[in-house]
Amino acid sequence: MDKWSSQLQVTRLSIEQAAGLQRLMESNPGYSQRVTGAVPAADAAIEALTALPPTARAEQKIDLGLWLDAELVGFADLIVGWPRTDTVHIGLLMIDSARQAEGLGRQIHEEVLALVQDYPSITTCRITIVDTNAAEAEPFWTSLGYRPTGEASNHASGDQKSCARTWTRPVTSTRKE
Repeated sequence: MDKWSSQLQVTRLSIEQAAGLQRLMESNPGYSQRVTGAVPAADAAIEALTALPPTARAEQKIDLGLWLDAELVGFADLIVGWPRTDTVHIGLLMIDSARQAEGLGRQIHEEVLALVQDYPSITTCRITIVDTNAAEAEPFWTSLGYRPTGEASNHASGDQKSCARTWTRPVTSTRKE
């Protein structure tokens, strides 16, 4: 177990916790600038907690919060069974900028892997990395075993136009017990 295990708690987030998520998102203005071309909008947390990709249903969406004591330090947005029934899509995984490089991203990812064990049909974890965020994101996702699939699509958000590339990995835990 890592140094945080006894102090961390993972819960499902609800819209009532949007203020904490907004603070977390505002702690990462660089991410938002790279992906949307602007700092986080005032309603960024509400959008993260409610947005669904095409064809996804609300019951497929799971938002996880990683808490260190009473502070929200991480967030993972999941769509279970999308875009295929054997896939969980991680739409966003974010750690408070003051806590990055402390193992918290890996920790919340392990919680994602543990959660999807409740869905036996899920065999693949999927992410997309926007090219304008690739220098920051690729090393982290590569360290977790994700690899590019070659699939790409246009990405447009705010003033930012780029390409979003799909990466996947099998659903297996990397946790060291």
